[in-house]
Amino acid sequence: MEILKRVSRFLDKIVFFFTTLAIAGVFYEGMTLKWYEVVGILVICMEYSFLPATIIHLIVDKKDEIYMLHVMSMLLIIFAFAIKFLIGSFPALGLLLWYFYIWFLYGGILVGRYVEKVKNNCMQEK
Repeated sequence: MEILKRVSRFLDKIVFFFTTLAIAGVFYEGMTLKWYEVVGILVICMEYSFLPATIIHLIVDKKDEIYMLHVMSMLLIIFAFAIKFLIGSFPALGLLLWYFYIWFLYGGILVGRYVEKVKNNCMQEK
């Protein structure tokens, strides 16, 4: 179980990194009105790191206070697969909201972990 916790912490950083780059790439495409192949690669990296990270969090973080957010993320993934098979494509605004959801979720996880680490260090010094 400790190995899965380490893997989930590593994946959190990877998901946040790729999501940040994907959002920046999408906005850059919008500003230049050109299609860049690297942005599609970043989006794929974001999506394929988000799915295993969510599954690992569902296994590891059952007693964590943000466990329900991971359950909601899994339900959103299932909903997205259903829409993809039924309709075939997503509206651009829906995809952008999805990117921001992932970005804020994993940013919040990383910031929460950092605050907890700082708080523990302050308690040890006293």
